[in-house]
Amino acid sequence: MIKSDIDFCFFSGTGNTAVCVSAMAAVFRQGDVVVRTRPIEDTDPASLPPGGILGLACPAAAFTTYPLVWRFFRNLPPSGGRSAFLLVTMSRSTMGLVGPLRQHLKHLGYKVLGARRIVMPSNFLKRRTDPERDAALVRRGIEKSESFARDLMQGTSSWPRVPLLSDLACLLLGNDRPFSFMRRKLPLEADRSVCTGCGLCAEHCPVRNIRMRDFPQHLDRCELCMRCQGICPVNAVTVGGRKYIQRQTTARPWEA
Repeated sequence: MIKSDIDFCFFSGTGNTAVCVSAMAAVFRQGDVVVRTRPIEDTDPASLPPGGILGLACPAAAFTTYPLVWRFFRNLPPSGGRSAFLLVTMSRSTMGLVGPLRQHLKHLGYKVLGARRIVMPSNFLKRRTDPERDAALVRRGIEKSESFARDLMQGTSSWPRVPLLSDLACLLLGNDRPFSFMRRKLPLEADRSVCTGCGLCAEHCPVRNIRMRDFPQHLDRCELCMRCQGICPVNAVTVGGRKYIQRQTTARPWEA
């Protein structure tokens, strides 16, 4: 049963995870639980208050999650008696995240309450779009998020682990190497024939990878979270020199 305050730390590239976090937070608050939502990119793990429950939420990426999210997880302090739960939004496998993070948290002394994987619309290299299917995925994602929150409050959730294979995937992919490779093969750039120079992409890049001159300049720290593409009002962001269908943000990704 959840009765303690929750610090719900989340990362959301284009809004899928923020939508699910908001849905869960609403259920917790209906049960008179205090919830503080905290964007991972703006939160120092050492600054989290002691006690209570730690909620974690992020998208899956490259079979695990983004390096900035792993840095946050790996810098978490010892539990001090805390419990923790995890929400992962995905369009592909999470084998390099759910099990290894469970082990990491247990090593730090956290009691693991439960983890849930929720399929949401893809935001990466979309060549075709099906608005009805995407809307249905979002609706089901919200329903499953609300169900997960109720399970946590009732003490009926679980956190699965697949040993060996998931640990190997985390060892190989839970770092910057796959993203460094993708940065070289799929660099993000602003199409200057379309870009208006509004600066939204630079303002909200979670790793401060975009510098504004007359036009945005993407530097060498990109983690391909696709937030810049999702919030661009004119779909000016190209990936590897190509224009893909824009998966516009379903929320303000830095808020929940």
